[in-house]
Amino acid sequence: ISHAAMTHGLEWTVKVTAQDMPHILDRFAAEFSAYWESRSFEPFHEKDFGRFRDAIGSQRQPSTPGPRFFAEINPRPFQSRILEALQAARQNGNFRNLVVAATGTGKTVIAALDYREQVRVKGHSPHLLFVVHRKEILQQALDCFRIVLRDQNFGELLVDGNQPTEWRHVFASVQSLNSQRPWERLGRNHFVHVIVDEAHHGAASSYRPLFEQLQPELMLGLTATPERMDGSSILPDFDNRMTAEIRLPEALSEKLLCPFHYFGVADNIDLSGEQFWRNGRYAVDALEKIYTGDDIRAKQRIDVVLTALQRYQPEIFEEHNNNKGIGFCAGVKHAQYMAEHFQTAGIKAEVVTGNTPRDEREKNLRDLRNGDLKFIFTVDVLSEGIDIPEINLVLFLRPTESLTVFLQQLGRGLRHAPEKDCLTVLDFVGQTHRRYRLDTRYTALLMRQRHRIDREIESDFPNLPPGCNIQLERVAREHILKKIRMILADLNNFIPEAIQTWEQESTKPLTFAQFIESTGLSAIELLRRHSWSEWKAIARRQPLPQSPNLDNLRKSLLRIALRDDPLMLQQFITPSAPESNNTLMAVAMHYIRWGKPGESYEIKNIADSVSRWNSNPSIVADAAEIAQWRLRHPTTPIRKISLPFSCFLQLHAAYGSAEIKAALGLATLERAGPTGQGVIHAPDRKCYIHLVTFHKDERNFSPTTRYRDYPVSGTQLHWESQSTTAQTSATGQNYLYFEERGYTILFFARIDRKIDGETAPFIYLGPAKRLISAVGDRPIRMLWELAYPMPASLLEEAMPVV
Repeated sequence: ISHAAMTHGLEWTVKVTAQDMPHILDRFAAEFSAYWESRSFEPFHEKDFGRFRDAIGSQRQPSTPGPRFFAEINPRPFQSRILEALQAARQNGNFRNLVVAATGTGKTVIAALDYREQVRVKGHSPHLLFVVHRKEILQQALDCFRIVLRDQNFGELLVDGNQPTEWRHVFASVQSLNSQRPWERLGRNHFVHVIVDEAHHGAASSYRPLFEQLQPELMLGLTATPERMDGSSILPDFDNRMTAEIRLPEALSEKLLCPFHYFGVADNIDLSGEQFWRNGRYAVDALEKIYTGDDIRAKQRIDVVLTALQRYQPEIFEEHNNNKGIGFCAGVKHAQYMAEHFQTAGIKAEVVTGNTPRDEREKNLRDLRNGDLKFIFTVDVLSEGIDIPEINLVLFLRPTESLTVFLQQLGRGLRHAPEKDCLTVLDFVGQTHRRYRLDTRYTALLMRQRHRIDREIESDFPNLPPGCNIQLERVAREHILKKIRMILADLNNFIPEAIQTWEQESTKPLTFAQFIESTGLSAIELLRRHSWSEWKAIARRQPLPQSPNLDNLRKSLLRIALRDDPLMLQQFITPSAPESNNTLMAVAMHYIRWGKPGESYEIKNIADSVSRWNSNPSIVADAAEIAQWRLRHPTTPIRKISLPFSCFLQLHAAYGSAEIKAALGLATLERAGPTGQGVIHAPDRKCYIHLVTFHKDERNFSPTTRYRDYPVSGTQLHWESQSTTAQTSATGQNYLYFEERGYTILFFARIDRKIDGETAPFIYLGPAKRLISAVGDRPIRMLWELAYPMPASLLEEAMPVV
């Protein structure tokens, strides 16, 4: 196999025959079709030779002057997902949005593509202000916008004496902006679209006029480090929410970041005692005391660290080696202690913290870059704005409570650099406090989580990004599995304690949205055990809510947490008058609330359904909070589309099968409608409804229902008919001639049958536009063109499933 295939290429090297392994050939054909239709690839024509030569040259000589963004004009799949999340947030009334993405993943490109979409929608170029902390990247940002917009005259600089003349599209340093204060003469709403790069500086005094004086229509913040070293938060400037982020596995899969080899090393230090835990986090002074003490434990830990280096990165001890490492420590004293012991062991090391004088810090960082130093020990995250792509070794020397900080620290070593194939990570894992969440970091590294995280660990992490590896030493693995299983089994104590901690430390009233966002808990995991009101009562040691249908209605909260149609969610927040007996949406709302036909609960009509629901005040209150949380986190724009018949379903919203059947007149209050294996015929509307699950596991799908359904591109869907359908059958003929016969072919899709153990809803993909091809019989293999591109978030996750 070639070096390119193992590092950055997309190659298949396998000998296979159709007779022995037809499923492998099917997968190959499906993946090849997906590549062929992807915008990441384009046909090569003779006239493109010059452009191809320039592209190859820029890769071989990256320092060569010239446009750096010519290949980024069309968004990659993960960028499309973020652009859709921004559109959805604005559709829901959120006009200050924050995007989090690791350095090197194209934040500026996303901002430029987002602005290009605003130009398309408005029909003109709205006044733009792009603000950065460092003047060095202003010209790069301006070049990016010019390439994306295909306008080499776009934009003006406001930095180092450069003075705009038109003040329509300004790229400014924050220092120049503050000295000029253009809003005083142009007006506070002169700039319609404001982009704040390195938005983590927003809490600094130099940025306050930007947020407090300007009144743009849209504001977009970009950052790789949302958690500042000084502990202040940037979220209040962005409606207290993060709109979207480029997940680390996405960036790794796209080869935007360097793959990692992660080793979980057994730590000799036991941090499970209460003396180490204060106010919901590890106490720095207690950690430093045990890590740097005079007793045998601290000395043994140094031996553990150096032994791990000898085992996993032995060349660090050689006189001439290319290793450049960072160690993240509990505090300044711990960092100094580690540096001293590394120097004693013959590894050149220094300390960089917030207390390090500027000249000394710059010298240490310069020495690390040029190889005179091998290690820098620091606290939390290496100083903001410092970028050393050559770092190829990271040590996690303390438990990190914040997942965001952990990912920021890991990201310091994930930049590509010449002669750097991967990042080596050593994470020292010992016994931790019962309230420390160890599971979230491993979940965050997975491309997709098919199983509970303890099962992923037992299976040696089969769902990591390409080229990445996690290896846990036996004792570390035992600690991790024991800890994760304890967390999963002990949520009945963990959740009330987390609620108590919130109410002790926060001045804000506790809401479901704030709790989920601050703790990182799964809403499904929380609501599966108790209602939100019940959890609060348990935490406050109050009597549990008493409602006549409480046991049955807990499931409704789970359904609401998995839905995203704004019109239906709004019904739970500000309910209108009881729905009419004959509206299809009223029937769908009944199934969200109750899950079963009315007769199961002796419900006679829609008014009775609503009245019975309202007689459960704790459930009604919980439903409102959960719906508000759901509306705060849209992932894709949702809109009404026209069909040949009346239908309230909105394109790209998520619905359960009962709601889908209700919307198409197949389910009523009295009857749940037809059941089937993914295809429902609505003859009155001349419509076929297709409920597609892309990932079909053997436990839930028989060989006759495990069809080959997958997206080929954003607008093409490969779908197999039922195993009994032939092209000459009545159903087959309706498919082949659906346009001539006036049939509507609707598709609804989901990735998996379950989400965290609960039935997953289907995403409404809308109607098929045309049948591209139909091959074979029983089943018929069809390739459909959709009338509307499927959501980028669904496409991005579904494509690797083939």
